[in-house]
Amino acid sequence: MDSLFYAIVGFFQASYDTMYIFTFVVAGFLLLSGLDDIALDLFYWYHHLFKPDRIHPHQDLPPELLDTLEEKYIAIYIPAWHEQDVIGPMLARACSTITYTNYDIFVGIYPNDPYTLEKVNELAERYPQIHPVIGNHAGPSTKADNLNEIHAGLLRWENQTGKRYDIIMMTDAEDLMSPMALKVFNYFIPEYDMVQLPVFPLETPRTKFVHWTYCDEFAENHTKDLMVRQLFSGFVPSAGVGTGYNRWLIEFVGTSFAQNMFSNTSLTEDYDIALRLALAKSKLLYLYQPFGIDVATRAYFPETFKTAVRQRSRWLIGICLQAWRNYGWSGDMKFRMTLYRDRKAVLSNLLNGLSYVVLLYVLFYELARRGLAAYGTLVPIINEGTPLWYISVAVTLFMLWRFLHRYLTVSRIYGKISGMMGIFRFPVGNLINFVATFRGLSKFIVSARRKQQVVWDKTSHTFPVLEQIPTKQPLQAQPHMKYESSL
Repeated sequence: MDSLFYAIVGFFQASYDTMYIFTFVVAGFLLLSGLDDIALDLFYWYHHLFKPDRIHPHQDLPPELLDTLEEKYIAIYIPAWHEQDVIGPMLARACSTITYTNYDIFVGIYPNDPYTLEKVNELAERYPQIHPVIGNHAGPSTKADNLNEIHAGLLRWENQTGKRYDIIMMTDAEDLMSPMALKVFNYFIPEYDMVQLPVFPLETPRTKFVHWTYCDEFAENHTKDLMVRQLFSGFVPSAGVGTGYNRWLIEFVGTSFAQNMFSNTSLTEDYDIALRLALAKSKLLYLYQPFGIDVATRAYFPETFKTAVRQRSRWLIGICLQAWRNYGWSGDMKFRMTLYRDRKAVLSNLLNGLSYVVLLYVLFYELARRGLAAYGTLVPIINEGTPLWYISVAVTLFMLWRFLHRYLTVSRIYGKISGMMGIFRFPVGNLINFVATFRGLSKFIVSARRKQQVVWDKTSHTFPVLEQIPTKQPLQAQPHMKYESSL
């Protein structure tokens, strides 16, 4: 037994210097990273409490205004790849609940995805505003490539029918669209060139911790952070769903930066197009409860660790790595600060994960130091009054501050119990982001070395089972999209 104790003490003595430096580096970065998080929070609370008309400028508008404007033609784009399990009920619900008349839905389908095409064709027979758009090549490619195929189909449809769509809305095959979303887009576009509505994951049993990490993060980002971004720098990222665009501007800006409107090489074409719009000085708008109504898009998100890692690694590649490579550090200081907050995830995700290694090491070290004092002398890693001690105290306070904001923001959307549970889900989210960052970095580096394009690494989707889809008579019949050849 004595030999075991001596071995433990020897291990900690041998690793002390290395772990002390490692602890200092990790704690120092957490301190620096926490400072701009604190600054964002203080910016939000100052405006929320003392200048609410600036950070919530549209919440007090009377809802009756939504019915005062003539309806513009809106095209809804839905990219699809192996979505046969969800696309049917999604389209049926959308067409039965949307409180708008002048809209059409264009679903992008690959020629080697017959099951999705079959489902869409079935719905198109019931709802003439649904149009399948079959692409030119087999899938999967990228979501951007699919969207570009949809837009090409829209242009041909316009040439056939004489219609001209002024607004393009993006959504996904698994989303529950807000019935009022199109009216909101109709009101604010083209005064604003891009309008982003909130996205909140649907509630599931609280035992599904992985899915709830999305609820936690979206609740904080979409009830606080995005409003600060808009007021601070004007750069509002698109979530890819619940987004409306001034069709004429994104055609101009999109093709000015690249051959296609959506960048085929980007895994986050939504972030990419919003960034291009912001760099072109377009007016971007984020709306949380405009007119005092809920217009959020809702959906189920991944429930397993593996699928969450796949999705978040794709987000990291597109938002942090591809955007950094393609656009560098453009804009003024405020704009660059916003880009920094997006891209620091590459490092912060890794160090947040490593901080748990430090925490466990220090915990076991202190247990050994206090319990095995008779077998050797172990000096404390963190001595009171030293720089590392002050940094550790500050980082601990920052962590409690983050817990408070996670509780407050999650409680806004999901209630106080879920808000409290969000604190305990922090390690789960950090672990997912840690692994996703390693996976994203490795895929990005390998694809760059091999000069290969990263393909659409999509996750499977689930659509909520609804007891009854509200019934509404289809719009007045109009001809379906028909082409002599595939699009």
